[in-house]
Amino acid sequence: MHLEASISRLDRNQVQLDLALADESMLKSLLVNCAAAIARAHQIGQIRIAIGPPASTAGLEHIDAVIEYEHVWCMPSTGAPSGEDLSVRDLQSLTRCQSDLKTLAWRVNLSEAIALLQHGGFDEEQIQRILQLPYEGWHRSWWDTLEPSGQLGIPFQRWFRTRCYSDGTYTLQYTDHYLQDAPRCFRGVWQQVPLMISHRSGQFGEILTGLRKAKHALKTDRCLLLTDELTDLEAEGYIRQGVSLYSLHQSAETETSLCQRCDRVQCPMSDRADTPILNCKAFLAHS
Repeated sequence: MHLEASISRLDRNQVQLDLALADESMLKSLLVNCAAAIARAHQIGQIRIAIGPPASTAGLEHIDAVIEYEHVWCMPSTGAPSGEDLSVRDLQSLTRCQSDLKTLAWRVNLSEAIALLQHGGFDEEQIQRILQLPYEGWHRSWWDTLEPSGQLGIPFQRWFRTRCYSDGTYTLQYTDHYLQDAPRCFRGVWQQVPLMISHRSGQFGEILTGLRKAKHALKTDRCLLLTDELTDLEAEGYIRQGVSLYSLHQSAETETSLCQRCDRVQCPMSDRADTPILNCKAFLAHS
């Protein structure tokens, strides 16, 4: 995708076309490599973009696109929580509360059932176990939660059961066993991010008003501005008002994170691709 070239020609239609044709990795980079970052790479599941304002939605007239992405909230872990300080009683306390039985899929065919479980993060062996469970059987797995910051939260246990019918369809159901706060979803929550394209500076108030209206209309607290030229004061003003900025002139450079281009190996962020850091006083360029 050549967003930088499009914006330099001041061709809004071309930028929108590039966005419409963008692959998943490019769309993710818009959310990860903006300032301030909207999400971290491992927090983004499925992602899609709709070009132009949604039909019959007041407040979105000036929006160039809407990005929709699955904000991952939980995922299967590699095993039970472990650590020197964790006893059997501690593990039991992590599952002291139980949710009601939830239905992930009702009478779906085999391919749909497999796709749903794959999307949840199960591998092929686990999927076969779940689909071949006896009538009274349960498949238990530990899941990790993710905090809004992207760090690991408190784990929980999820129990799956399957009902297979004579017509070849499946019903998938599960209950969650957790410490205190019930898991809010099966895997992630869909979020919407209104996106605008700015070709020049000097439109601060107009753009900010349009983005605020869009956030209100979509009931979201995040928005994204694609821009080719801003003064330092404008950039700071947008960021302080909750607008994330993606510089199209720097998009090729930000395909690799700042931390991936840093030689300070003793730093805990060293060589990380998903870090939202855009500026660092300790940055040491590769020699």
